[in-house]
Amino acid sequence: MMSFLHRSGVCALALMAGTAAMQFEPTVLRDLAFGNGTQHVAIGAVKTALWSAAFAQSSDSFALENVRFTWGTFTYEAKRIEFTGASVPRQELESLFSAGSASLADRLARIDTKRVIIPELKVTQKLGKGTQTILYRNATLFDIVRGKVGSTVVETTAMEETGEKGPTLVSYGRTIVSELDLPTVVTLFETKDASAPLSRIHGAFSIEKIDMTDAGGNYSAQIARINGRDLMARPTKDSWNGTLALIKELSGKEKTSPEEETRILLTAADLLGAFDAGAVEATGITFKGDGKENKGTGSIARAAYTGTTGSQPAEARVEGIEFKGTDASLKIGSISLTGFSVTPTLNGLKALGDKPLKELDSADVRSLIPTLGTLRITDMDIDAPAEEDKPTERVRVTMGLMEVTADKPVNGIPTNIRFEQRNVSTSLPANSDDELARELHELGYKSIDGSFVMAATWNEAANEIAIKEFSMDGKEMGSVRLTGLIGNVSPDLFSPDEATASAALIGAKAKSANVVVENRGLVERYLAKVAKEEGTTPEALQKMYSGATPLVLSSMVGNSEQSRTLGQAISRFIEKPGKLIIEAQPKNPSGFGVMDVMLASDPKLLLEKLKITAKAE
Repeated sequence: MMSFLHRSGVCALALMAGTAAMQFEPTVLRDLAFGNGTQHVAIGAVKTALWSAAFAQSSDSFALENVRFTWGTFTYEAKRIEFTGASVPRQELESLFSAGSASLADRLARIDTKRVIIPELKVTQKLGKGTQTILYRNATLFDIVRGKVGSTVVETTAMEETGEKGPTLVSYGRTIVSELDLPTVVTLFETKDASAPLSRIHGAFSIEKIDMTDAGGNYSAQIARINGRDLMARPTKDSWNGTLALIKELSGKEKTSPEEETRILLTAADLLGAFDAGAVEATGITFKGDGKENKGTGSIARAAYTGTTGSQPAEARVEGIEFKGTDASLKIGSISLTGFSVTPTLNGLKALGDKPLKELDSADVRSLIPTLGTLRITDMDIDAPAEEDKPTERVRVTMGLMEVTADKPVNGIPTNIRFEQRNVSTSLPANSDDELARELHELGYKSIDGSFVMAATWNEAANEIAIKEFSMDGKEMGSVRLTGLIGNVSPDLFSPDEATASAALIGAKAKSANVVVENRGLVERYLAKVAKEEGTTPEALQKMYSGATPLVLSSMVGNSEQSRTLGQAISRFIEKPGKLIIEAQPKNPSGFGVMDVMLASDPKLLLEKLKITAKAE
């Protein structure tokens, strides 16, 4: 019995010793260093489980200790990085971390492992005179195949950026990134090729609970969540390392030369065009001042960007915007920008080369104009004091819609333009200093609600500009709408050469015009006001104006058939205010041009060159 107990005790001790030995991590490599001019990697030790080391077949689990990686302006430091589920032969493991000619991207592409754990990673970057430090805690990388990470999870992130005004602090909650392509990221930092196509860096991502405080603590902001997918990037002309180094060098200078200013502009444009994304969205954005000098608060329900897909252009939009100051507030339902493109700007900058900014001519400047696309703002509401010294007197302005389209550029000038404002409303104070506001108030308007539309497009094939609409509309007032066609408009009109553009403008000829005036209460209010001032009735005044209109008009533009047609229609419109329609076409098939106006000896003769039809409904 004692012998059995002794043998059992020995076995137990042996088992315990074996288990402890299996947990022990012998060092298989120590004090490693390799790299080049822009990259340098130092590893204090590479350790693997004793069981794997004993058989010397493969290293299923191993750890890197005291890792320091310098990459351009970035420095990465980790006390420990653990690899599990790796199928790396011992010889491959040693070559992976040994000095040699293999690039970092090639080394990363040789890593296949189930999981990598980094308890703490510190990233430091020099930014001019300041320093940015980022601390990642409990980062785990899953399912790495040839350097591509299936999923990355970081529990918390903290960032501090120092500067002359103090530190800027940013913290993040849980961060998840899928399909992170580490070899591609590294290649971007090394490759010098601005013409390379965009490459996908990672797939879907999300960041929870972002909290920011600016330098000096004047403002703070929070974001509930950021998520997106398909981040794309390409190398820059000088590589990302070179671009960041240039920015660092030039930002530290108090004064830059014209050549350096050109370089900064080209570098910024190159970097701007080096990114895109399938989609990015931020929700639950709030911000506020310190409550002392900065008392403003605000919030944004959602901010999003969607990249170009097929025939669908890129779009950026912000929704649910609210700002509140001490005595004023602003609300906007949404702001969106669709079809915006900086491609013309990037191409123009590339064409400029090293040409100093001060030597740019009009053609150069035109080549840098981006394409606006369509800007749309909805449901704007502004409430503010009428005057600074009268905070109790308020003015409220609301706008249902503002939309601006400017695209299809020729030499930087958009050939398709549309501007629309709908339901712009504002109150009219009785004691306003504005003459128009006082006159409208006297007509009985306590507020105005108006709309405006202007739309025109150039048809290159027909060399025509179509004025699709030029209209103004006032609630309980009326509307005026103009449409027309201008011919003989050659591409020279958009030439950067002023003389060429001016000659093309003079050669343009009006081919048709249509004006529609519709009354919805303004005429009646005007007649009532004037009748009261003159001690008569609106009906009597209306009859007098109606009868005098043909005589007044003929004295101004002559007693031609056109003036009689126009006078009779206006007279009927005044007698029964409804709708007035006027159509004009030049008698000359080639059109009515600027030279026709300039060469006319008598303005009355101009009307004889037109065919006019008019009617009142």
